[in-house]
Amino acid sequence: MNILMIGNSFSVDVSTYVHQIAEAAGKEINIYVLYIGGCPIKRHYENILSGEKAYEFYINGNRNPSMWCSIQEGLKYTKYDYVTFQQVSTDSGDEKSFYPELPLLLKEVRKFTDAKFILHMTWSYGKYYEHHKYGKDPLDQDTMDNDIFHAYDVVSKEVNIPFVIPSGKAVQQARLVYGDELNRDGFHLNERGRTLTGYVLAYYFLGKGIDVSKFRPSGHSYDDVTPPVDEKELPILNKIAKEVLKGGLLHG
Repeated sequence: MNILMIGNSFSVDVSTYVHQIAEAAGKEINIYVLYIGGCPIKRHYENILSGEKAYEFYINGNRNPSMWCSIQEGLKYTKYDYVTFQQVSTDSGDEKSFYPELPLLLKEVRKFTDAKFILHMTWSYGKYYEHHKYGKDPLDQDTMDNDIFHAYDVVSKEVNIPFVIPSGKAVQQARLVYGDELNRDGFHLNERGRTLTGYVLAYYFLGKGIDVSKFRPSGHSYDDVTPPVDEKELPILNKIAKEVLKGGLLHG
C-alpha cells in the first residue's frame, strides 16, 4: 500500500512510525510526505499550478535531503492508493480557510492519480502555547479541539471526502491520560504523540485486527538526543488509538 500526504510538519509527525508498525504486523505500508513547514492548502494549490520544486520528500519517516520536488513530481513518484490533505494547524478550526482552494487542489491532483482522497485532521496546541484565536496561559484547548472537529466534519461532507483520519481526536484522548505531554514545543508531536498517531494511521489503513505487538519504535527521532517512547507506554497508546477509531476505519 502506498500513501502520499500533501502537507507539512504535522504530516511528518504522524507518518514517522507507520511503516515500522505495519512491518511489525507483517504488512506493508509505504508512506510518503510532500513537506513544506507550515504550509496551508492555499499554498499547495498555488504550488501545483506553478509546478514549483518547493517540497522536501519524506519516505517512511526518513527525509530525503537530495530530493526537492513539485507536487506533480511527488504524485508521479509511484502509484498511490491514498492521498491525504490537511489544513495548516493555525487555520484547521476554520472551515472557511479551506476555500476556495481545497476543491481546486483536489481537481488538480486528480489529473495525476486515481487514488482515494482522505482528509487528515490536525490537533489542538498545548495549553501553554499561544494562538492568535485561542489565547495563551492557558490556551483554550477545548474550543480549539471542537472547532477542528467541526471544521473537518463540515469540509469532508462539502468536498465529498467521507474519510477523515482522526489524529486530533487521538491526541485529545491521550491528554486525558498524559496531560499536556504529547507535544515537544506546544504544537509538534513528541515521541509519544508520534507513536500514538502512527498507531492511528496503521489501524486506519489496515484495520484493528492487525497484531502490532512486535512493534518497537527506533531510528526516527526528531533530534539526536530524544529516545523513542518507553516500551511500557506502547499498550496504552495502542489502546487509545483503537478506541478513537471505533466506527471510523477504512478496513476491518
